[in-house]
Amino acid sequence: MMSFLGNKKYIKIFSFVIAAVFIISVGAIAVTSMGNTAMALPKSDIGIVDRREVVSANSSLASDYQQKLKETADKMQQDFDAKSKDLSDADKQKLFEEMQQQFNEKRSAIDKEMEDKINGAVKTVAEKRGLTLVVEKAAVIYGGTDITKDVSDALNKSLTSDKGQAEKASADKK
Repeated sequence: MMSFLGNKKYIKIFSFVIAAVFIISVGAIAVTSMGNTAMALPKSDIGIVDRREVVSANSSLASDYQQKLKETADKMQQDFDAKSKDLSDADKQKLFEEMQQQFNEKRSAIDKEMEDKINGAVKTVAEKRGLTLVVEKAAVIYGGTDITKDVSDALNKSLTSDKGQAEKASADKK
C-alpha cells in the first residue's frame, strides 16, 4: 500500500477521484434541496382579472346592459317628447339638460349594477382560491395569479341561475 501511495501518479489520480466525488456530492445535495424549481416558486396570494375579457366572455351580461340602457333611453325620449310638446325652445333646452342629468344618474346605476355582479364573482373566486388581493390586469406588469377565466365562469353560472330564478318567478305569477 505504501508503494501505491508513494507513486505521485497514483496520488494525483486518487486526489482527482476524491475531488470528483466531493463535487458530485455537493451538486447532488444542491439539486435535491432545490427540488423542482417550478414548484419552488412562491405561490402568489394576489389575483389579477381582466374585466374587459370577463364582460366579452359573458355575452348575456353585455346584452342585458345594452338592453337596460336602451330601455332607459327610450323611456326618457318618450318622456321628453310628451313634456316638451308645448314648450318654447329655451324651456325645451332646460328640460333636455335636466333629463340628460337624470339619464346619466340612471346610467350610473346600471353601470354599478353590472360592476356589482362582476365584483361578486371576483370575490367568490378570490375567497375560494385564498387570495388576499385582486387587481385589474392592466395594472400588473409581472406576477399574480390570473383568475379571469374562473371569474368569467362564476359570473356566467351566477347569471344563469339568476335568469332561471327570474323565469320561475315569472311563471309562478301566471
